[in-house]
Parts: sequence; structure tokens; C-alpha cells
Amino acid sequence: MNAIILAAGLGSRFKDVTKTIHKALLPLKDGTPNIERTIEYLIDANIKDIYIVTGHLAYQFEYLRDKYNCHLINNHHYDKYNDIFSFMCAVDYFGDSFVIDSDVTLFNNIFLDNPQNSCYYLIQRPKGENKEWVPVIINGRIKNIRIDNSYSPSLLGISYWTKTDSNIIKECLKNYSDEKYLLDPKLYWDNIPMELLECLDVRAKLLAKLDAYEIDNLEEYNFMLELSSFEK
Repeated sequence: MNAIILAAGLGSRFKDVTKTIHKALLPLKDGTPNIERTIEYLIDANIKDIYIVTGHLAYQFEYLRDKYNCHLINNHHYDKYNDIFSFMCAVDYFGDSFVIDSDVTLFNNIFLDNPQNSCYYLIQRPKGENKEWVPVIINGRIKNIRIDNSYSPSLLGISYWTKTDSNIIKECLKNYSDEKYLLDPKLYWDNIPMELLECLDVRAKLLAKLDAYEIDNLEEYNFMLELSSFEK
């Protein structure tokens, strides 16, 4: 089992802040860079092969190679292509893998309960106007994902994929290598398994409110800092 952390993006919704520090390295309330807590939780769960796809401010991640023995993969086209290309950069290591967006903040170690099936981790976000990725679950399996602002549990930005399902996804990934897909800012790597849900065995794991959060902008980052005050 391994983990792939996607940390190449510009973080433009953080405005000037992420011009000098990558959003994955923004500090938690105790001063720990956000990505380090994720790495420490992975290692505590005996997941030690950790691949980080970098791009924007890639040099800021170099210390993680020595501190945690992480493998760094540089996406040189981070400012041109969407995160499907970031995923492609690490595809050789994809199989029996967690895939983690670097803007996810964890308050508890969700990796200790090793999943037996492919799964998306879900959280219940506060009510709002933002559209989220909401899974449609039938007989325990995710059969569709709709994008809307309904008040329903939605994808967190962490998923796990068995070797069987990973192979199916990798085969389909070849169809997305054309620039017309890689240049589309509305496409994410999750669009690929989303297209294949009928062929995959994907479950849902709903996390508790104080297990995790996702920070897409400064407002959510500040809310996360407040939320962390109530950590268990």
C-alpha cells in the first residue's frame, strides 16, 4: 500500500499568500505544515511509500525527502495542465494506493482502518452555495457522482484504490493524454473514475465532522484553524 499526494497546483484562490508559500505547507494551529500531518498519519498507519507530485514552489518540498523519506515527482507543466497531468506523473506507482489532495486537513488518523475496497472519503460540509461532488450510493456502492450544492456528504479529496480498480483506471487514463483534456481547467483526475463507476467497486466512507476538512481558500483556511480548536 502506498500514497500519492497531489501538491502541484498554484493555489490561486489564496491570492497573494500562496505566491510565497505553497498551500500544502500552510501551518496548522500548532505550527505543523499541513502536509506534514498527513504524512505522519500515513507513516503511523505503516504506509511509508509516499509519492508527492510537486510543481508550484517545488523547492519548498525538498526537505520532506530527508525528513520522511518521501519520493518527490516534479510536474514541470503545473502552470499549464490540470491535475489529470499531475496524476499521470505518478501513475507508475498507482495501485493499492491512497490518492490525496494536498489541501485536505486531517484532525484524526483516518488511515488506520485499512479499506478492503476502493472508496471515497466523504465529509458533511456546512450549508452553502458552493457546488461539491456528491456521490449517489446504491446498495453500498457509489454508482454516480453529481456536482451540485445540495446539503449532502461530498467527496473530501482522499480516495483509496485497489489494484484491480487501479488497473481499470490506468487503462482509461490513456484516453486523456490529449491536450484538449489536459488544458481543460474544469477537469480533474477524479473525472476518470467517475466515468468508470459501473466497472469499479467503489464504496463510501463518511467521516466525522472533526476528522477532516478541506481548505480551498483563505476563508476556509481560517475556519479550519478555528475548527482545529475542537480536535479530540
